[in-house]
Order: sequence, then structure tokens, then C-alpha cells
Amino acid sequence: MNINDGYKGSSGGEKSASPHTKNEKFEGIDLRRISFLVYIGLLKPAYLRLLLEITEEMRVKLVHKFNIEESLYFSYTHLVCRSALAGSSQNRTDLSHKIHADNCNVLGDNICAKKYPAFHWRDYSAILYLNDDFEGGHFIFSADSKGRKIQSSIMPKCGRMVGFSSGSENLHGVTGVTKGRRCALAVWFTLDPTYQELDRDVSQHMLDNDITFHQYYSQDINTE
Repeated sequence: MNINDGYKGSSGGEKSASPHTKNEKFEGIDLRRISFLVYIGLLKPAYLRLLLEITEEMRVKLVHKFNIEESLYFSYTHLVCRSALAGSSQNRTDLSHKIHADNCNVLGDNICAKKYPAFHWRDYSAILYLNDDFEGGHFIFSADSKGRKIQSSIMPKCGRMVGFSSGSENLHGVTGVTKGRRCALAVWFTLDPTYQELDRDVSQHMLDNDITFHQYYSQDINTE
């Protein structure tokens, strides 16, 4: 995962504290790893193709909804699940993911620095929910960095998408998942082609040309 997403951040190579609660198990996989699983035959190519198609639909919806006239590029694609740990209280008040912005370091109310370790090139964000058979895990927008002034709370529903601009104008977080596992497809976009997700082109090339480890291995055997 992008380990600094939502982090308060540190400099000089110091390790940042996780923005995710210790009361849940956090699991994620990105496009590069998914493509690798397809390459070595542990995942069907159809799943990767479906992922590319769905995320493209997400991009198109953002462009239309926000009337984006510039080219909008994929920056990072992340499939993530949050699971309540056995024995954790269902009356928890901690956040699954602390209040943060997607392209700047929140240093305090009205202060959000676009510098390392923030992914300052992100311009738009989108979350697509993949299930709803869990409890808690609401997506929240906050007017302040401590989550004292919640502006809206969105209940995840399978197929529901939340899209927003990535700056400090949209501070957000996730309430605690108190039961079950919450899975979502998170995608970040940029207007700067310098930071576009190159793994996406590699994945598409691999699918278009049916490139897998087993294919190459069988070709080597046949030529001996």
C-alpha cells in the first residue's frame, strides 16, 4: 500500500506512525502485485481485465461529474480490506483511518503542506465499495483535522462510489469497522502525466499480448 496516505508524516527518513487503527487487520494489494499474480498463473487474467475496466469507468464518472477538461491520469490503484479483529469491542470510538487529506500533510486546522511524505500530485480520489456485509466503516468528511466537526457520513454499499478532489478541502476518514470485513477499490488520479500509473500500461500490454510466465516457459520447452 501507499504507506504514507493519511500520515502526519516525518522527515529525514524517520518512520511515520500508521493512520490505521490497531483494532483492525488492514490488507491491500496494488495493480503491480495483481498483475504479477496473473503473470505467474495464480490469478485469472479475466480478473485483471475486469479491474482495468471498472477503474476506467470510475475515471470517466469523475471526469463527467466534476467537468474536468484536462486529461485525468491514473496515479495509483489499491484494493483494500479492513477487518475487525476478534475480541475487539463493538462500542469502539476510534477511527479505522484517521482524518486526513490525500495530497497534503495535515499539520493542524487550516494547515496542510504539499510536501513529502504527502502524495502532492494527487488531484482526485475515488472509492468504490465492494461489499456491505459488515458493521461500521462509514466514510466521513470532516471540517477539521480531529474529526470533531463531521460534515457528512456515507454508509458503504456494494457498487456505491464516492469521488472528491484530493486536497485539504476534503478532509476525510473511516469510522471503525466493528464487525466483519470491509473491502473497497481505492483509486487516485492526477492531472500531471509525470505521475501517471505506469503499471496500468504494463498490465494492459500483458493482457493484450497474453503474456504469462507459463506461456514463456512452454515456448522455451518447445524450442529445445
